[in-house]
Amino acid sequence: MMDDLLIKYIVGEASVAERNEVEDWIGSDPANRQAYERLHTIWQHGKTPDAATAPDVDAAWKRFAARRAEELAYHAPMTIRKNNSWKRFAAAAAVLLIVFSGALWYFNSGTVYRTKALAEVLTLPDQSTITLNKNSRLSYARSFNRKDRVVTLEGEGFFDVAKNPKKPFIIHVKDIDVRVVGTSFNIRSTNDLTEVAVESGIVKVMGKGQTYTLRVGDKVTFKKGVPQAAVEQIQNQLYQYYRTNMFVCEGTPLPELIQGLSDAYGVAIDIQNPLLEQQHLTSKYPRTDSIEPILQKVALTLNARLIRQAKGYILK
Repeated sequence: MMDDLLIKYIVGEASVAERNEVEDWIGSDPANRQAYERLHTIWQHGKTPDAATAPDVDAAWKRFAARRAEELAYHAPMTIRKNNSWKRFAAAAAVLLIVFSGALWYFNSGTVYRTKALAEVLTLPDQSTITLNKNSRLSYARSFNRKDRVVTLEGEGFFDVAKNPKKPFIIHVKDIDVRVVGTSFNIRSTNDLTEVAVESGIVKVMGKGQTYTLRVGDKVTFKKGVPQAAVEQIQNQLYQYYRTNMFVCEGTPLPELIQGLSDAYGVAIDIQNPLLEQQHLTSKYPRTDSIEPILQKVALTLNARLIRQAKGYILK
């Protein structure tokens, strides 16, 4: 039994025959097992502890040699032949650690998309397409589509997921997970809520300790501070505006349209007439560079007055 054979065994470089030889030697005498365990402990303590930092082979070897010398001063030496070739295995182990650390960093790093004033259409490596709304962020690891398909979303995006039953598509958004195989749906996340609306297929949404199964036309909304999510039917198509450049109302309550316009343009709009809040609209409003033309049409339709202020608009 040689020192370098024990080191090969410790770092996982030993062949099947060599492993059997080491294990037979360890099991043949309690003193051998103690000697092996001391050697293993010395080796573990001598490695560089920070996997994010490239190991210093020479420094690691010096630490190992010093600890080994200390141990030999207090314990009878093992009846094994000394051989400097074990340093080669120490270097090999350090190189393996470098390669492993680099690979871990490579696969955990990934791609990040960010949008600013305009929405963008993205095509992922699995051929899924995502329309990412303005001021949103999507990221995924380099390992995407190898064993799984996992992305993280901040903001809003419409997902048209390529079907692959062997690799479910998972979206992390805040503390909620959305899991699908092949389907299309919209996710909107703000400071106060996260909303998932399904256009095709089946979507499983996990959040607040519950799992919700959504089908075509279903929508689930998680509100901040509310313990239970609300599942309901999609009442309007307003959420599609950043894909279609059209605000579509089909018997849509005015407050819902106003909220959608406020979110889309980032403008405060206040309804100061209780009768207006009860009105419903069926119309299509093309998305323009400014919100004012749309509000003017809404005011004209409802015989209301539009007042422009420094911080937004008032309908009354």
